[in-house]
Amino acid sequence: AVTAVTLATTATGGRNAGSILIGISAAKTGILGPYDLQAGQLFQMRIDQINKAGGVLGKQIKVKWIDTKSDKPTAATNANELISEGAVAIIATCDFDFSFPAIQAAGAKKVPGIALCASSPKVATPAIVGPYGGSMGLGSDTEGSAMAEWLRKNKPALKRVWVVKDLSLEYSKATADYFKARFTELGGKVCGEDTFTAGDNLDLSSNVTRLRGAVKGCDVIFDGSWNPFGAQYIRAVRDAGINTPIATNASVNGVPVVQNNPKLSNFYALGFACLNTYCSGSKNPAVAKVNAQFKAKYGQPIGNHYALPGYELADALVAAIKKAGSTDGTKIANALYGGITINTFAGKMAFTQKCHRPQPAIYTVEQYTNGKDHQIGTWSTQKVPNIGDGSPCSGVPPKVK
Repeated sequence: AVTAVTLATTATGGRNAGSILIGISAAKTGILGPYDLQAGQLFQMRIDQINKAGGVLGKQIKVKWIDTKSDKPTAATNANELISEGAVAIIATCDFDFSFPAIQAAGAKKVPGIALCASSPKVATPAIVGPYGGSMGLGSDTEGSAMAEWLRKNKPALKRVWVVKDLSLEYSKATADYFKARFTELGGKVCGEDTFTAGDNLDLSSNVTRLRGAVKGCDVIFDGSWNPFGAQYIRAVRDAGINTPIATNASVNGVPVVQNNPKLSNFYALGFACLNTYCSGSKNPAVAKVNAQFKAKYGQPIGNHYALPGYELADALVAAIKKAGSTDGTKIANALYGGITINTFAGKMAFTQKCHRPQPAIYTVEQYTNGKDHQIGTWSTQKVPNIGDGSPCSGVPPKVK
């Protein structure tokens, strides 16, 4: 039996082989495909570059991706299959609900399971995802908090907000809840709240009717959803003749927003970086360089900044393997969550044992005018409020040197 396992891992790459296998259990297709596909491709592209530079621990890294097809149970099945082939880490979907089965399966085998960019605070909570789980996402809580802080600091006249919460994902619910908590903590007022549940054939007519009846008492609308549904909400509001400023999280950004709203104005979004595919005004040439490399490799530019953590995750995971000096899962997890400094497109961040995601969260602030997206600033989240959901990432984020 021992010989069989040794032969299997030697053939595919694994803990004891001449190469190191990293498995991806994420969506190439289905509803999460627009988030996972390019993020996973960026992960693979960066691993290829690392291999050309010599790999890690004197070994080349192999990546095997099994499509979840945006199916939750399949995520766990894929993870188990990849681990049986010798994978030393599992890269999971860019959403907590869809990544958790893979993260849980990996943790049960003492293998790190890390989401490409899942942002619910739950995916960074060791009590939920265990000592091996985490995400490269910066946190839906920090997204909501960052936009609230930026508005109160830079647009103080927008003090009455209509908060819309999409109930379809933990991510979208959290962006709305944390925005509301931080906005009111900083002296803002809530003029009204509404909800919808994203899905096929989404009908937003009743939401627009409720907004129309209250909008005169509001200065700004917070769109707590995710693409393409957040972009559809914006379209419904603007088609109703409501031109009130709209602010959102980091998901409702990029190409889908303009596709749904070609002339969109008076709209503010966050980004992990100002991606030159659709955003102008970036002060970071590294983003354009990576985008050009991606287009040369895959034939099209990066469509959404949410893909960028895939590239950064490759660096973070390889740094953890190097620091661990081993492909043992426990040692890799201890190294990653032990405070490795990560150079992201936004700046230096680090995971911690308490909060299993990069901190402090730094975002670009982008404004859409007549369908054109332009970076108008950056914002580092100052504080994440405690809303009683058990998040270990609440409070003032740690400083990273």
